[in-house]
Amino acid sequence: MPVDRPADIAPIVARLAAVYVVGCLTLPVGAFLFVTLAFGGTAVAAAGLLATLAGAGGLIFLAGTGTGTTRRFWWAVTVTLGGAAGLIGGARVTVALDMRYGEMLPWALAAGVPYVLVAALFVGRWTRLAAVVAIVALTGGAWHAVREQTRHDDAEDDRNRVLRMLQAPLDLVWTTQIPGYRRMTVPVTTSTAYEATDHTTVRYWGHQNIQVALTHTAVQGADCGPDPLHRPLPEPNRAPPPQPRPDQISCQDRGGGLRYRRGPDAHEYIRTVGDTVVRAGAGTEVDEALLEQAVRAARPMTVEELETELFYR
Repeated sequence: MPVDRPADIAPIVARLAAVYVVGCLTLPVGAFLFVTLAFGGTAVAAAGLLATLAGAGGLIFLAGTGTGTTRRFWWAVTVTLGGAAGLIGGARVTVALDMRYGEMLPWALAAGVPYVLVAALFVGRWTRLAAVVAIVALTGGAWHAVREQTRHDDAEDDRNRVLRMLQAPLDLVWTTQIPGYRRMTVPVTTSTAYEATDHTTVRYWGHQNIQVALTHTAVQGADCGPDPLHRPLPEPNRAPPPQPRPDQISCQDRGGGLRYRRGPDAHEYIRTVGDTVVRAGAGTEVDEALLEQAVRAARPMTVEELETELFYR
């Protein structure tokens, strides 16, 4: 069993550093051999792998502990094979965790860790303990940092994927809950239709739909414009009636940021939340209370909700 001697600590650290450098070099070489193998260079890759292991073992042998040749030989073999096994195991873990590889340099720096960890097992007891603790602590910290960065990058990618599908700013994509109604589509625009789940009272398609629309345009005028009053679809084979004039539309302030707007054949509730205006409109056949419920329950959709709706349903 090696013992700790103060005079040996500096040479031991130097040898561990040399082993670490050799271990770091195995990753780019291994990556080159993998690419060679992928393009059909099986014999070249196999020969290169053997040469890499032999070269790494030889360099590690030169960085040996200063003991007899036989012991240094087996030490070099153990460190080389143990480090290679650790490197392969680490690669499998990164695949299982779906981690990104990105640039080569950070991973090359990590590739030397299994080699130096095995080498640290063959030094003096207290030096070994200190080296192993330091290596494990640094590796654990780096691993945590990489995992957090990967999670952040994945979340950013998911967000960007969702945003590419939207046809409106995210802060204007809202959803709501209306008793007896369901959303007809995934909200990707500023306006979303809701249809009645009970069709027994619906005379034709779209007859009792509720349209929920979002805008940053403030409510203006006595008729609570400037947005036109949402009106139901006309009956089949009939032209839609003309848009009502402003003097045909009444608007009442219901307090709490709510307004009720009504025209000859349609009505809507309006809710102002900061600089966002929520409008829920329908034909007069739809109960006013449902429109009020629609704007009161309206809320912005989260990226996670949109991702689920767009890609996993």
